[in-house]
Amino acid sequence: MYVEKKVICFGEVLWDKLPEGARVGGAPLNVCYHLSKNGISSKIISKVGDDVSGRKLVSEMKNLEIDLEYLRTTDDHPTSSVEVHLKENGSVTYEIVEDVAWDHITYEERVATAIGQADAFVFGSLVARTEVSRSTLLMYLKLANWVVLDVNLRKPFFSKDIIFDLISHAQTLKINEDEVVLLGEWLGTLDPNETDILRNILVRFPKLNEIILTKGAEGARYYSSQFSYQVPAKQIIPKDTIGSGDSFLAAFLASRLNGKTIEDSMQSAVLLSAFVATQAGACPEYDVDTLRTALM
Repeated sequence: MYVEKKVICFGEVLWDKLPEGARVGGAPLNVCYHLSKNGISSKIISKVGDDVSGRKLVSEMKNLEIDLEYLRTTDDHPTSSVEVHLKENGSVTYEIVEDVAWDHITYEERVATAIGQADAFVFGSLVARTEVSRSTLLMYLKLANWVVLDVNLRKPFFSKDIIFDLISHAQTLKINEDEVVLLGEWLGTLDPNETDILRNILVRFPKLNEIILTKGAEGARYYSSQFSYQVPAKQIIPKDTIGSGDSFLAAFLASRLNGKTIEDSMQSAVLLSAFVATQAGACPEYDVDTLRTALM
């Protein structure tokens, strides 16, 4: 008998302000969207302002068929937006507004119960920049069955102590090629090659079972104490890389929840992230069944 898999995502929802216009964004929201597209029941815990921007954002999220049962609205803080600056190679930098609605996510008992019943709980490190949302997150983490952390280092909104505390709660960690270097420095890795850093991360955080390292044009790597697997990147001409890593994580998790092997899950993740990089914004429309032909 088929049992529906459930994932709850926690963190920022916002407008990515691109040169061609504003698009729905926020790392955990992007993961939530792509999980849903890949057949996983997913919900987002977040907050928007009771303003024109927030109402439009809610409308757009509904159009994307994102489950908003745990999305809240506040009169006290505005809806979040991010100025996105695109480079010629498709990479991006961000200007993130402070003291916005998702900085003030508060604990709810009903939501906590749902987290305890979900198969996985996914969050990014950016939401921990304020004490309110961070304290709520830490309470929820105690209840989760499978904690998945996507490190999103956005200056100046992180510190070694906070990132290390968040990693200490996770079973699965996703990082990129820049983040692995910084973690290696923080851990004092004497010979800072990739494998040594990944090994030291697992030693430093005993609750952690696996690390997913995305490396852009060099592909991605899965690493655990028992197994390592490298997958090459698809050859594409990127439009922008917004949400590419989020879609990678979502495809990997969806495949694993559906019983696929690590190898198959990584292949699916590379395929989806490559497709997203050829599109504008983080949440393009697509059909999983026809995704492979889109990159042929």
